[in-house]
Amino acid sequence: MATEAVPEHPNLPRRGPLAAVFAAIAVSGILGGLIGYGLVATTCPQSATRVERIMAEQLPRFRAQIPSCAWKELGGALLGTVFAALGAATIAILVLRAQAEWRGHAPPRASSREAGVPPSSEGDQT
Repeated sequence: MATEAVPEHPNLPRRGPLAAVFAAIAVSGILGGLIGYGLVATTCPQSATRVERIMAEQLPRFRAQIPSCAWKELGGALLGTVFAALGAATIAILVLRAQAEWRGHAPPRASSREAGVPPSSEGDQT
């Protein structure tokens, strides 16, 4: 039983552009994750506030609570990664479709005037 080879569609993207798209999505995802992590890390408190320090000095039993930001930073990194990668993927799909459309509608071959053939006298009225 022989299997027939399915012909490749002429508008499929080549391997080079597909590799470039994959790399662009991966890089944008990484950068988006770094931005998301950075945004959360800058807003998360690393030490007690001034009021909490004053209260700790005045009240012997008071302990300042400094929350852990690890889960918030992880969430910011994951959301940044997902949003940036989805945005890059959307742009990449549009670019690949435009390339396929451009290849599918290539400019016509040289017209008869460019090829040196004189115009016919049927449409000329002088």
